[in-house]
Amino acid sequence: MHQTREELEQAYRSAERSVERSRWQILWLRSKGKAIKDIIEVTGFGRTTISTLIHNYNAEGPQAVVDKRQFNMSEPALNDERQQQLFQALQEPPETGGSWTSKKVQQYIKKHFDLEVTEVCGWGYLRRLGFTVQVPRPTHIQAASPEKQQVFIKK
Repeated sequence: MHQTREELEQAYRSAERSVERSRWQILWLRSKGKAIKDIIEVTGFGRTTISTLIHNYNAEGPQAVVDKRQFNMSEPALNDERQQQLFQALQEPPETGGSWTSKKVQQYIKKHFDLEVTEVCGWGYLRRLGFTVQVPRPTHIQAASPEKQQVFIKK
């Protein structure tokens, strides 16, 4: 280990980024002698993720804990003009009907801008442009019909 148990706990408690906080917590729990199965229960992370983090920390030190996504400064797939075009398209129902989904945004970008993006990117553009996911809640298979619900309505 590169740091003492107390230093790992301090890093865990003072981390500002949630990803890094979780990683420090895993390392701190392991330094306390917790088994990986116990760490899985506490953190909800999988065995592979935990083992990989511990391996990388042992090899690289504290640098392995840093959330490198914060340094991703790549340009967005769509420039401002294209984002505005997408925003205008999102004002209307999609060509395929229904509601806009990340998959439909992905397909729209492919068709109109000839760009390959992931569904996650499509979801990101929905959120960035001020839209939320519009999916109806599922109905329980044993839900009562409106007629049967009338019995429970107070008059």
